[in-house]
Amino acid sequence: MFARSVTVMSTNANTITLRQLSPSDAADVADYRAIRLAALKDSPEAFGSTYEAEAGLSQAAFADRLATTTVLGAYDGVRIAGMVGFKQQTIAKLAHKGFVWGFYVSPEVRGRGVGAALVDGIVAAATGVVEQLTLSVVQGNAAALALYERCGFETYGIEPRALKSAGGYADEILMVRFLRE
Repeated sequence: MFARSVTVMSTNANTITLRQLSPSDAADVADYRAIRLAALKDSPEAFGSTYEAEAGLSQAAFADRLATTTVLGAYDGVRIAGMVGFKQQTIAKLAHKGFVWGFYVSPEVRGRGVGAALVDGIVAAATGVVEQLTLSVVQGNAAALALYERCGFETYGIEPRALKSAGGYADEILMVRFLRE
């Protein structure tokens, strides 16, 4: 289980803290909106949505998303620097599964273990809630694929032409991690 806030790494001047974002905290909603839009702008090929589709959404829309899913924010001091979410399936025969989504780490903090801390944190948040986590990663994103593999996810397939943009199609690698056998 994931505590509401956990310091995951600390060096001389830099502390990274993971915090579960709350829909009832205006600062959390604003931080979530900011990091989500930054992710969509910085890495558009990695997400199913687009910056243009989400930039016009209200704060309430972002709060609603936080109310229906678990989202962790990674903070470099007071600034949000990364995020990841997971959503439990709601249909009875699928409720044992959760889907990891929206993983992103700001370029300024990449290479410092923030990504692994976020993945480990979301696995901890999902443990005891679901039996397995699935995720998808755009084929060709070697860094994300390697991170997920280091964190215990295994490839089980490829969805061809999973995403379509003006630049064409992108396949997605489908991965799973079993939390309980």
